[in-house]
Order: sequence, then C-alpha cells, then structure tokens
Amino acid sequence: MTPTNQDQHIIPRVYLKKFGYVNQNNQWMVSVLKRGENFSRQKSIEGFTIATNHFDIESEDIRIQRMFEQLNGELENEYNSIIDELIEGSKIIDKSCAMILQTIGNLTCRSDIWRNWVFGILNHANKRTFLMSILGHNATSFADLNSILERPHYRILLDLSPEQAINRVLLYFLEHLWIRLQHYEIVILKSQEQKPWFTSDNPVVLLNRTRRFECLCPESEIYFPLSPDYLVYIHYPGSNDKRNKMRSYQPNIIHEATDSQNEGLQKLIIRNSNQYVIVAGEFRYRNGEII
Repeated sequence: MTPTNQDQHIIPRVYLKKFGYVNQNNQWMVSVLKRGENFSRQKSIEGFTIATNHFDIESEDIRIQRMFEQLNGELENEYNSIIDELIEGSKIIDKSCAMILQTIGNLTCRSDIWRNWVFGILNHANKRTFLMSILGHNATSFADLNSILERPHYRILLDLSPEQAINRVLLYFLEHLWIRLQHYEIVILKSQEQKPWFTSDNPVVLLNRTRRFECLCPESEIYFPLSPDYLVYIHYPGSNDKRNKMRSYQPNIIHEATDSQNEGLQKLIIRNSNQYVIVAGEFRYRNGEII
C-alpha cells in the first residue's frame, strides 16, 4: 500500500553520500556552507533537502500519484555503477552517457530554482506558449502543434491550477530536456589532487542561452559534479561558439582539470547554489579558518 505521506529527497541520498562522511554515531552526514553564513554546518543526509510528498501528482489513478518519485528512484539506482565505471577505467560507455544525461535532466527538474521558474511561467500569460514549446516534439505538423493543448491529457495542464499542475508539467519538461540532451556530448574532468569538486543544492549548472522559452540551445553549456573526483561538461558539438576550449576535448573520456579550470568551475558551482554549497568529506569552517 502506498503511504499517505512520504519524505522525498530533492537531492538524492545516493548522490549526497559521494560527498558525505560517516560520523562517530555511524550516521551519514554532509558538510555544507549556507549562503550568508560564515561557518559550516553538518547536516544529516537522511534529512537534508527532504519535503513531504513534494513530487506527488494529484490523481485518482494510484499509478500516477508517485510516478515522478518512482522515476527519481529508478535513475538513482544507476548512479553508483556510473561512478564505479569511471574509477575502473578512463572512459564511459554509451549506456552510462545516456544515464548521466537523464540524471542531469532529472536533477534540473527536481531543483527548487527550476521548479520555481516553471511555476512562475504557469502563473504567467505565456503559460500556453511554454506548454506548447515543451510538448512540441509530440506534434506531427505545425497545425497539430497549434491544437496540441486540446488533447485531453495535455488540456489538463491548462485547466489545473499551477499548484496542481507543477509536477505533471515538470515531467513533460524533463522529457523535453532529455530529447535535447541526446544531441549533446559529455566531457569528463578529473579533479586535482586534494581539490575535490564542490556541489550544491542546485547541482546542475545550466548556462542556458535561451531563445524565448526554449531550453538547451546550441550555445548552451552544462556543468555537473558527478562526485568529488569527477565533473562532467555537456555541450552541443554543432555549436558555432568555440570559445570554450573544452568543446574540443574528446568526449566520453577522462581529462585532468587544469588550475584555471579548477578555480573557475568551483566559483561557478558556488554561484549556482540555491541555499547550500556542499563540500566533500568532513569540513569544519568558521570565520575564514578551517577548524
């Protein structure tokens, strides 16, 4: 029987554990720096970034109610195998690349920042235009696109309130991102010795050069810390913008990060956070000093 109330993690436990540590009470913890504070906090992974029924979908069909959370769990189950593959070799296979891209789409849609962005559009006059843009790949012609929101299972997205529609819309948004991400390449950056990658409560850094409501244009770039040791850079190989030299790196294999890449990317990860930056391992900091 599906429980009435369920604690659901915005940032998956399996991901947090890669950056965490086990304390003297055999409890998994993570070290975080909260925006505006000058000291670190030690958070229990079990309770960090959880919200009750956060991804639930209102429906009389029990199979739909936890569809979002079920998808989250299925992707999380593949995460450790991806990291193991990187540890054991110098490259990743196509299946792992596909799982990384799906994970990036999933964590983007789970992020409070992107959730609030989508929610804002559902409260905006451009709601219809946005819905058409994320559903457009299901249309067979321009005329079909113009009438796509008349289909009953899409019409409900218009008729429901933003509060009721948000998780349904995020699933369609995820599908939209996944279709676009399939055309992107993955470059893997290994962290420098004693300089593990940071992450945050908004782990996917999407430098999204939007065109109206489109996400992931050819010039867009994505950075995602997979673990303290590995960060992936995602880009569209057909982009005319070649300023970032990592666009020329061979895909699907591990490259050693340079000093400038380490410094620049760590700052980018910090700026991308919502409330918390996550530092690998047990990290205790106060007033400018590591303690």
